[in-house]
Amino acid sequence: MPRALHRRALAAGLALAIAVPLAACQPDAKIADPTASQSSAPPPGPDYSAGRSNPVADPLYPDYGSADIDVLHYGLDLAWDPKARLLSGTATLAVRPVVAASQMTFDFDSRLKVSAVTVDGAAAQARQKDHDLVVPAAVTADKTVTVVITYAGEPGPADAPMSRPDFKEGVGATVEKDGALWTMQEPYGAFTWYPVNDHPSDEALYDFAITAPEGWTGVASGTYLGTEAGVSKWRSTVPVASYVTTIAVDEFELIEEKGPHDLPLTYWVPAEFKKKFEKHLRRSPEIIEWLEDLYGPYPFESAGVVVVGGESAMETQQMVTFSGDGAKEDMIEEVLAHEYAHQWFGDAISPRTWKDVWLNEGFAMYTEGLWVDKERKDVTEAGLWGYWRELDQQLRDKYGPPGDYKARDFAASNVYICPAVMLHELRKKMGGGKFDEMARDWVQTQKNSTQDRESFTKFVSERAGEDMSGFIDEWLDSKKTP
Repeated sequence: MPRALHRRALAAGLALAIAVPLAACQPDAKIADPTASQSSAPPPGPDYSAGRSNPVADPLYPDYGSADIDVLHYGLDLAWDPKARLLSGTATLAVRPVVAASQMTFDFDSRLKVSAVTVDGAAAQARQKDHDLVVPAAVTADKTVTVVITYAGEPGPADAPMSRPDFKEGVGATVEKDGALWTMQEPYGAFTWYPVNDHPSDEALYDFAITAPEGWTGVASGTYLGTEAGVSKWRSTVPVASYVTTIAVDEFELIEEKGPHDLPLTYWVPAEFKKKFEKHLRRSPEIIEWLEDLYGPYPFESAGVVVVGGESAMETQQMVTFSGDGAKEDMIEEVLAHEYAHQWFGDAISPRTWKDVWLNEGFAMYTEGLWVDKERKDVTEAGLWGYWRELDQQLRDKYGPPGDYKARDFAASNVYICPAVMLHELRKKMGGGKFDEMARDWVQTQKNSTQDRESFTKFVSERAGEDMSGFIDEWLDSKKTP
């Protein structure tokens, strides 16, 4: 999840400013039928069964995502014109209806105007309002349909349900003054640049083709397949939650190297940030190898970092998004360790609902603590965890317990620090060897899935040889530090 680059839990005091997001609404807009004539359904396409999910409604953000559809695959053909600030796209979605229905609803920003929609080749008269795109079509449960949506417009961020200053401008797509485009979105915001079932319980496979002007490159989550005639292609062959997808289009310099086991690594850096970032990015192979020693093999077929504007960082899958503006150079490697850890915790295993964001951030922050203890001579293990334990109570007082936070306080420090301390205490309770084996096996046996408190508690209890539900529930739900 986003990492506030200018705030350090290790520093004395914690800047926890409150920001009030502003809501914006768009009027109803009816989309005209495309001129293309109705055609018969296409023959069966590729096998997207690996993208099958069991979507659920979110208890905290019920207005985003739909439990009635399961998107198996997104084919996103995008073009960015930085001078016109225009994003043009054709999104081809393989959709498995979960229930029989007369329409499908996707999350999509009405600032991006839809010009055509087809369902299995037949024209559909869709409706846009606010962040909903309603596509009328009689669909049958479990019978996959192909939905093609053509759109264009100037993208922009959506209101962020959080008080963090590094997201005061919102979540989703951001366009810089020079026309550079980049995205970060959590708990939602992918809908600001493509039509999507914007909830982590609906993971899918992805293909990107991004057209950029000469000298510019389109970067996305997934594995880089190459650039030809200004079109960059990216692919994800394992499930991806919408909040860890990304695109960025800018005048990037490409740095390539190999990680453990010849893992392809690509770093995409604007020239103005190269001096600041390159030597730190080149520690990525070492960081990933260290993480593999902790948690087992890296879960994907490539890794990388794209440096953009803004003031945060995000564990976008296989391609970490890192804000160059907000990064302090002495923190870059520490933040890289945090975001790379998320490739195991948050990406390979995603939260089933946003009630369990602690499951991502707890492990990433715990791992960051291990990295800090290893790297910094001015920090001791006892001092670090003692300070974080003191901080735990302050955060519970301000934001509530990590397992029961308020929807308006998404991604506050309580879902980072408190569960990290819980994991540290759990390691002491289970014993180091047994805990380390549990953490490794959790990822390696559950990867490419969504999980929640119940499934994690069951897994921990089995590995501990005793019921750990009371221990975990107290840490997640108590108003006081256990």
